[in-house]
Amino acid sequence: MNHGKCGIWRMLIYSFGVMAVSLGIVLCKKCNLGISPVSSIPFVLEEMTGLSFGKMTMLFHMINTAIQLVLMKKVWDMKIYLQIPLGLVFGIVIDFFQRQVVFDGNYLVYQITALVLSIFFTALGMVCMLHMNLIQNPPDGVVKCFCDRTGLELGKGKIYYDCFCVMISMVLGIVFLKKIRGFGVATVLSAIFVGKTISWIRMVLEQVQRQVNSDKRMAALQNKNLK
Repeated sequence: MNHGKCGIWRMLIYSFGVMAVSLGIVLCKKCNLGISPVSSIPFVLEEMTGLSFGKMTMLFHMINTAIQLVLMKKVWDMKIYLQIPLGLVFGIVIDFFQRQVVFDGNYLVYQITALVLSIFFTALGMVCMLHMNLIQNPPDGVVKCFCDRTGLELGKGKIYYDCFCVMISMVLGIVFLKKIRGFGVATVLSAIFVGKTISWIRMVLEQVQRQVNSDKRMAALQNKNLK
């Protein structure tokens, strides 16, 4: 496969990853069991301002982009600035799924199904985006910059970042809405199981890749013997 076709496939897989993560975020929001940690601030801002969840996600991503420039002590970094259009795309896709995904969130079976699908699609989308190694998701970029600056292990940095987002959302809720909004069982389960699901998907993909490589070697060996 030539480089042009490889580039197209990478873009397609990356785009699918963006859509999968966006769908996972919307499913988590609509399950009415809480919101994922990284979406907790946009969720509260939506209730505070009346603007859409997608628009608040755009704003949140732009803030994360600015934080990276501060942590990196750079005024110009193209890889970081490319996260701005990515944040805009995330917001647009999230608002699209907000309109399209409709179900009765008052029934527990629907809530649990939506939560499970949310965790799966979020993890699948993150794997697609990470493996294509194109533009980094702004919140993940903040975690990476923070860990690079402090020497902290990436997994621990992600936990600290998620906790910080939840705490900020709680403070905003208490100050401006007079109540905590968005925190629930889905917040905790997303924090625990998205990472575990990412590891499981990676393991499955590695097994499939090993099997494909083995089949190719066997086919090449058989062709060689026939000659």
